[in-house]
Amino acid sequence: MFSFTSDQKLETPITHIYQEPFSFRYGYARAGETQEANDLGQDYLVFRVENKKFTFVLCDGVSLSFCGNIAAQFLATKLIEWLCGIPKEEIQQKNDMTAALDRYLEQLINEATEVVEKHELPRPLSPLLRDVLEEKRRNGSETMFVCGRVDILEEWSNQAHVFLAWSGDLRIRLWDGWTEITHCSGSSVNTQQRWSTKNGLIHGGVNVMTSREVNRPLDRLTLYSDGFFVLDSLDVLPSTDRLQEMMCQSFSSPTSDDISFLDVAW
Repeated sequence: MFSFTSDQKLETPITHIYQEPFSFRYGYARAGETQEANDLGQDYLVFRVENKKFTFVLCDGVSLSFCGNIAAQFLATKLIEWLCGIPKEEIQQKNDMTAALDRYLEQLINEATEVVEKHELPRPLSPLLRDVLEEKRRNGSETMFVCGRVDILEEWSNQAHVFLAWSGDLRIRLWDGWTEITHCSGSSVNTQQRWSTKNGLIHGGVNVMTSREVNRPLDRLTLYSDGFFVLDSLDVLPSTDRLQEMMCQSFSSPTSDDISFLDVAW
């Protein structure tokens, strides 16, 4: 088994790994200002490779909510465990999975609310800033997310079933070899959708998609947070070295934001 969990206080350079039957690249970096302040990143990326399946969750905490990094870490940790435990036969049933995920996200609210209520604020805070944060605490911590699983169905051909679920503006790109099939980014995503520790799903239910809805072979998927928006306009993703250069270049931008990146092929 191979697993990765991002550290919200450390950068992970773009890394390329092959573990039969998956080849994958991933990376994590905080925004330039966040690194300078030695603060926590708002993104959270976790994935596991085991038993011919690749399970992943990427969360992007909402900075205007109360400590969005809390919701991001909490939800990603919960979803990865939930997705890993679902039998292969069940995850292929889209309607059942959609209903089950909706229920699970609702069930998490009480526990998540308790985590937010117990979170201690740093001591050296001005009274005004503390009051603002306490007001945000009452409204909860929020995060956008994308999660899913790739299950290899036929080893001889690497035919796979892909399950995807998301809420928010995280980028999702699906490929048939070098040909892009789906590109969910920019104006094609809902920037108002997210999951809240207080209210659950906001501005609509969770979006769900499976490989059965794609009318051509699917052998690769790419996910990244909006901090890596420079990739949106590229028809072909750069090499690993070039991706690393682009990630480092983003740190000096006035609009620098956290970056999480995952690219999986099979």
